[in-house]
Amino acid sequence: TIPDQNERNRVAESLLALTLKELFEWRLMQTDPNWSNFLYDPATGSVSLIDFGATRSYSKKFCDSYIRLIKACVDRDQEQMLHWSTDLGFLTGHESEEMNRAHLSSGMAIGRPFAHEGIYNFRKQHVTKEVKTDAQIMLQHRLTPPPDEAYSLHRKLAGMFMFCIELDAAIDCRSIFEEQYNKYHFNN
Repeated sequence: TIPDQNERNRVAESLLALTLKELFEWRLMQTDPNWSNFLYDPATGSVSLIDFGATRSYSKKFCDSYIRLIKACVDRDQEQMLHWSTDLGFLTGHESEEMNRAHLSSGMAIGRPFAHEGIYNFRKQHVTKEVKTDAQIMLQHRLTPPPDEAYSLHRKLAGMFMFCIELDAAIDCRSIFEEQYNKYHFNN
């Protein structure tokens, strides 16, 4: 039987919370977003990870900066987004205005589920279309490749968002992020 919408939302919340926990608490992430790598227990609502073949660790410094970058997206603080993007190595600090605009626009679009106040409906999002134009600009004007950590991390995050879309999820992503952010311990 197909789970009802409340159950699908619960799965989506659990997957998103687990992903943030992997990155910001454990700093160790199973980076293959494939349905067969998770077990869901409907009796408890818990999601468990299986198959750790694509596991990657992340440094404390990277996690400190990355959670600040997400927070800047949540706060719609473009100056801080550029700062933390440069700190992480997504940007050099010498990019053209066009590149910075595309980077900020893309970051805002990707960060929208976490920035949205209240329930975010994944089925009604258009992030892929929005980012497509920005991606073309970034490919033409990029001065440095993204940090190595970004490839596996963004594959996992994109996969989690795709799961949420497939589940037709409508969840409070901001609260999930803020819970993780509020208990995060920074090195400096």
